[in-house]
Amino acid sequence: MNILKISQNLYLIDLEQKAKGFRKFIGSWVYIGDYTFLVDVGPSATVEELVTSLKTIGIKRVDYILLTHIHLDHAGGVGELTDYFPGAKVVCHERAVEHLVKPQNLWEATKKTLGDIAMLYGEMRPVSEKKIIPSFEFQIDGIEAINTPGHAVHHVSYTCDRYLFAGEAGGVFHSFKNETYQRPATPPKLHLEEAIESVDKLLDLGKKQICFGHFGIHKDSKVILEKHRKQLFLWKEVIADQVKRSSKNESLIEDCMSKLLTVDKSFASFNHLDDDIREREKYFIKNSIKGYVGYINRTTT
Repeated sequence: MNILKISQNLYLIDLEQKAKGFRKFIGSWVYIGDYTFLVDVGPSATVEELVTSLKTIGIKRVDYILLTHIHLDHAGGVGELTDYFPGAKVVCHERAVEHLVKPQNLWEATKKTLGDIAMLYGEMRPVSEKKIIPSFEFQIDGIEAINTPGHAVHHVSYTCDRYLFAGEAGGVFHSFKNETYQRPATPPKLHLEEAIESVDKLLDLGKKQICFGHFGIHKDSKVILEKHRKQLFLWKEVIADQVKRSSKNESLIEDCMSKLLTVDKSFASFNHLDDDIREREKYFIKNSIKGYVGYINRTTT
């Protein structure tokens, strides 16, 4: 159990998975104010750890569970968690509602995409439709839901107080040893224009403390999101060039990664990550590159 106290009313629970390197990666944000809410809950495999952590913090009631999107590492445990907190309402994009109510298709698709990682996360249990509020209907003073498609078509970010809960709309972030590591979260099927528009929406909010789905917090959302925006364009340029050079080369993905590590300073911090985290990141980096390759092939042929 790893509970990070950010402030008097904000905590981050590190939901470490039972696989090498899956630490400081998946988390649940806990906000205590006029309402107590969670932002993302992690997979079903770590629901009991999440509940134990909430009890340790002193949480007896959860008013809202705000889902940035319904990929299993963010929302897989929501069905089971609502059994522990039956009064909690679940907020998500309207396109996600049917998958929470009947998650079987989502589970089958995730198994095909992630394989063993899906089995590590565990299967999602259904959520009662009566407990779900589509984000466009969510009207609570002090909390705003913002559609931020890109990483997923049903991605939503949230603001409350001085915090921006960006999910993966701002990419993946890791802070360590006075360095920051950033990369896009762009799995197939990538809609790059929408992802950039979403970043622009978040930039328009002004400076906030940005809370990432993966993983941690930074004091200045403007700085981080500007870097991320430039990174999205840089990756497009570099990967498009590599596709043009070697589209049929079996080493295309590896070649893209090697090139990006030489030209993207924020991404180059990859080389300084702990060995186990670096190994985990390789899988997801390659998936992000595949998202770009698919986008480039769709838009240039």
